[in-house]
Amino acid sequence: MVNLFQFFRDYPSLSRRLVCGDLLFTHYDCPQQTRKIRAYLECNIIVYVIGGRRIFHRGNNRIEMTEGVCAFLKKGTQINERPGSEPWCAMAFFIPDGFIRELMNESLHRLPMHSLPSVQDEDLMTLHLNERSRSFFVSMIPYFTMDPSPPENLVELKFKELVLSILSDSKNAHLLAYFNCLREGRLPALEAVMQKNFTANLTIEQYSRLAGRSTATFKREFKKIFNTTPAKWIMKRRVRLAQELLENTSMTIGEIAFEAGFESQQHFCRAFKEHSGTTPSQWRLKRRETNLQPA
Repeated sequence: MVNLFQFFRDYPSLSRRLVCGDLLFTHYDCPQQTRKIRAYLECNIIVYVIGGRRIFHRGNNRIEMTEGVCAFLKKGTQINERPGSEPWCAMAFFIPDGFIRELMNESLHRLPMHSLPSVQDEDLMTLHLNERSRSFFVSMIPYFTMDPSPPENLVELKFKELVLSILSDSKNAHLLAYFNCLREGRLPALEAVMQKNFTANLTIEQYSRLAGRSTATFKREFKKIFNTTPAKWIMKRRVRLAQELLENTSMTIGEIAFEAGFESQQHFCRAFKEHSGTTPSQWRLKRRETNLQPA
């Protein structure tokens, strides 16, 4: 699994980038070679596509990222699909929650806060770009090649300009509602965080950060909700997902292993047999035979 923020931070040669404290802006040609990769977003991202095509998947939700599309991706995990061989070029802006809260508190009087919609359980949001917002992305391109790099205060100012131009557009009220939720300190439901991210091989500390809780609080709430440990619950949930895919799809064993979050097909088969008492292939065959029997 790829930690995107860490990847772009630690390998500057793979992208053009601007850094300002915890803010990271990148302009890059996607190096993805395999059809699908699992990605971990430790903070929120705004992505603007310059060219090419990718498909982002979160559970049953998906969004096609093609030229001119702009999207907001909540922190969490997802599958990035490369549907063809064409290259993909994009600009990505990594946005920590702390920056969002600070900007919202500074700018409440400038934003259309009346009649905000309720916050939706939507992790992938397509954003509307007006003329001002779209021109921002074009104006940013020269900054990535400036030598020396522009001063950090200018980078931060440009970043605030981008976010405020998007939030000021009434067609992006769903994003403004979510940002206001962060400003007010409302935490996501821990159960929802786990249901959305159980296929990812994250540490307890990473799950805790996604849930906005300390590690100790996360463990305590998890035990109260699920009455088991995170490791046991995650394995049980992955096996259940694998069973659903075995029964309801024609995906290969290797594809199911990936979708359910196992490190390899061998690991999947071993874990599946430990929990189900049989191999994935045998389980699939038995279920199909059962379903063919007359009622």
